[in-house]
Amino acid sequence: MNAEILNKQEQERVIAALNECYRRLEAAELTPQEISQEGFSLMFASAYKMIDC
Repeated sequence: MNAEILNKQEQERVIAALNECYRRLEAAELTPQEISQEGFSLMFASAYKMIDC
């Protein structure tokens, strides 16, 4: 994802979704290295959808 082409609202939504992903990882007592790229992508998509900016 290119941050340069996102508007301010989209950038904030992506940051909020990433924050939610890391919150979920911490709640599951996992590190980012312990989840697959596909798993993180699915989690990010879920978090992004739940953020309503």
